[in-house]
Amino acid sequence: MKEFEITAVEVEDVEEVIPLIGGNVQIVSAPCYEAVVYAALLTVRAFERGTNHAKTLGGELLLRLSGRLQIKDAIRENGVKVGLNYLVVFGNGHLESKLQELGLRKAEPVHCDPGELKPLMEKSALVEAL
Repeated sequence: MKEFEITAVEVEDVEEVIPLIGGNVQIVSAPCYEAVVYAALLTVRAFERGTNHAKTLGGELLLRLSGRLQIKDAIRENGVKVGLNYLVVFGNGHLESKLQELGLRKAEPVHCDPGELKPLMEKSALVEAL
């Protein structure tokens, strides 16, 4: 199984970081840390099983997190935004070096309570059925 690392980050200039992400590195906006972890697990599983809809892990993460199959819709809903986001590095990428490369600093993640998390997990899992 491919591994991944996730950390909360503060993004001040979206246009500056967008050209630096893609492939195995993605920055997403999400209601909470746990939703990103669950979507990342589903992303890795989809690539292992060959059921992925996107060509890259970062693209698949956006689809899973948003529960949508159109990447433009997924980006609009969960793409990087000014403020709190989550940096996800798949594979053997080193989180600390990516933080430096992107010029980002760690932030305090938001955590969901179980009642909030269930519909977010269902939305991520919906991509399997579509």
